[in-house]
Amino acid sequence: MFILRGGDYDFLSFPERKEPDRNDWHELDGVDADLSSVYFKEKKVTVRFYIKADTGDEFLFNLNQFHTLISAPGYRQLYSREFGKTFLLRYISCPAFAHTGGMYKAGVKRAEISVEFSMDSPLQIFTGSTNLIPRNGRPARTFVTINNRDLADFGIIVNECYNTVLRLPAVKSPLTRSISNINGLIAYTSAQTVFEAKQTVIECTMTANNRDDFYYNYEALFNNLTIREAIPLTTFAYDDVSCYYLSMSGFQKLRPFGSRALMRFDLTLIHMSPGLIDYVLGMEDIFAVTTETDDYFIEV
Repeated sequence: MFILRGGDYDFLSFPERKEPDRNDWHELDGVDADLSSVYFKEKKVTVRFYIKADTGDEFLFNLNQFHTLISAPGYRQLYSREFGKTFLLRYISCPAFAHTGGMYKAGVKRAEISVEFSMDSPLQIFTGSTNLIPRNGRPARTFVTINNRDLADFGIIVNECYNTVLRLPAVKSPLTRSISNINGLIAYTSAQTVFEAKQTVIECTMTANNRDDFYYNYEALFNNLTIREAIPLTTFAYDDVSCYYLSMSGFQKLRPFGSRALMRFDLTLIHMSPGLIDYVLGMEDIFAVTTETDDYFIEV
């Protein structure tokens, strides 16, 4: 029995953040979130195993032994030589099982087994370092920064972000009233339009010279995303939009660690404000005009 290629991606993904306490004021854009503390949900980890036996009896014996091992009370320790780490897991279920070779006919029996575990302590991949500064990044800039650091400093190539950065924010629903004997409803619209917070998804490919550099920069990225205050996000569209990290999705390890680290993942951030463009008076040299005494911009 062994773990199939690509069957262990979930071990390395960032955990999802527990939603912070927040107020969604009806009369104000975005949300007012308390970011003074950061907590994370447990991680669901699906591991894909391959099992093979020469006979049906041997196959059933090995399968039952495997099930007994992973489903015993308490936690199981799983060591990954590729990752160089030991993970503490709790068995949940077997969501998928693909068997070939039949049972009553002679011949080799095979199965691919998806096993779902819970990583109740979701920060096991990290050392506990508070380091925020990456090392050995990429020289080519992405012009997407978090916490005032270009993502290239972490070895990241930004594949796409503007599909969500530029997406128009939704309007907060006004107070409405529906009356049974009147068509439609009555909406009490306000004098000023107020917008919802929105999500930004940054599609990333992360590179590193070796496994140690990957872990170092990966933890530095996580630390920058989970500071106990709003994260300033800057792109070519907006400067210093206040955000907070929500989740990572789509994690893939595209190359073995022995031949340079290459990972693929998406980061989801919540804009605390909708990221609208404010237009101000400017000069021909593109610099904004400010008032003589107070250095205020002049809105147009």
